[in-house]
Amino acid sequence: MSGRRRWAGTVGRVLLSAFLLGLLLYIFRDKLPEVGRIIARVRPWPLVLAAGWYVVFIIISSWRWQILLAARRLSFSTWYLARVFTLSLFFCKLLPTSIGGDLFRVTYTAPKGRAPDALSATLLDRLIGFVSLLFLAVAVALGLFAFDAGARSLELPLAGLTFRGFGIILPLLAGLALLTLLTLVSFNDFAHRLAMRVFGRVRFLRLGERLDSVYTAVKAYRHQPRALRLSFLSGIGVQAALAASWASVAAALGGTVPVAYYFVFIPLLNIVVNIPTIGGLGVREWAFVLFFTPDWLAGRLAPELALAAALLFLALDLTFALTGGIIFAVMRRQPDRAAGNDAGALLNRTKEVNNATGHELRTVPDTPTEH
Repeated sequence: MSGRRRWAGTVGRVLLSAFLLGLLLYIFRDKLPEVGRIIARVRPWPLVLAAGWYVVFIIISSWRWQILLAARRLSFSTWYLARVFTLSLFFCKLLPTSIGGDLFRVTYTAPKGRAPDALSATLLDRLIGFVSLLFLAVAVALGLFAFDAGARSLELPLAGLTFRGFGIILPLLAGLALLTLLTLVSFNDFAHRLAMRVFGRVRFLRLGERLDSVYTAVKAYRHQPRALRLSFLSGIGVQAALAASWASVAAALGGTVPVAYYFVFIPLLNIVVNIPTIGGLGVREWAFVLFFTPDWLAGRLAPELALAAALLFLALDLTFALTGGIIFAVMRRQPDRAAGNDAGALLNRTKEVNNATGHELRTVPDTPTEH
């Protein structure tokens, strides 16, 4: 049954993505020729800048991930992690699964016996990234309301409700508070014990045991405040780079919405795309058109221009995802350098003792454990 449910979920995501994108194109069917003409008139240099900002997004994301891995004594170069991150985009964007990319990130950074450490770094990378995302949206929205009188007429339709002006801050703050609470819970001993009471006896695929190991590894970050701070701050940079990439794509087509609005709406769009589809396909395009075409938005985009920008960004997104597929085809896993250094240092110390005593000693792996 579990296999059937997985297949049903996969088919559901494929159909939902196809339906949303198809419905969007159907609604704009009379404007598709104009959409094509807008894309054909794209200015190359802003598009190159958009690709540059996307590269910055990958680099900062990889550096943030590197910080969290290093805090668990897993040492990889930023260049290696950037390739793995790009590889993960292939599975996130082009396959009907929302976690496939993260699983490959863990696979390529988990030495033997260290899977909980690699998984804890990837989980926190995701969780803190969402906190950074909403923090950026709240901060920029507050700035807009303080310095731009026109921004106070903003409207945000959400879950059947429409939030206006300062009211937009309310769902953003609620989401930020919820994610911050979830982050704190992941470090809490009582929550850990409660989770183990509920799931600790699950022996199927050793899920209870593995959950305990991962929770223990996550809690170890309580002693790494610097890594957590840097992860949060660099997460803001990740979202800023993505917003700048979207703004550059729109500018390449003649978009005139002030850049500040991208720093509010693109983080929201990045939350919406987590609706189970194939890499947010269809949902992302709907959200962009919805956010950037209302009459009250300064320099609002014409609907056909908004759709053209969404499709052009989709092409950019898929280009990097396909690059990740090429990397997957030719790239090999890199061993953890820290583990290699530890083993080399232990071997050298053993040789020194052997030379000093004239006896041969057996080495015992110095593998860190969590209790």
